Amino acid sequence: MSKLPADLGPYETEQQAAETTRDAYAHPHVPGHMGAANRARLAAACEAAGVELGAYDLRILGWLAIWEPEVVASIAGIISRARTAP
Repeated sequence: MSKLPADLGPYETEQQAAETTRDAYAHPHVPGHMGAANRARLAAACEAAGVELGAYDLRILGWLAIWEPEVVASIAGIISRARTAP
């Protein structure tokens, strides 16, 4: 599983989120690479936050992984920041 980037937001712009997604765009000609990178980021955020996932939860993470990496970065950042919220 890939590690989370150092910058987990909050993001004020799409560009800020995009700056953390280079890994997802690293291999544009490899089928499935972007989705796999997105799934790994979401799973890493949940794991780091101590979120227990069920089968349906994993299915939803798979669905979210088809979105643009910038969207996934924002969602992963929200999950990660929620764990540290007071």
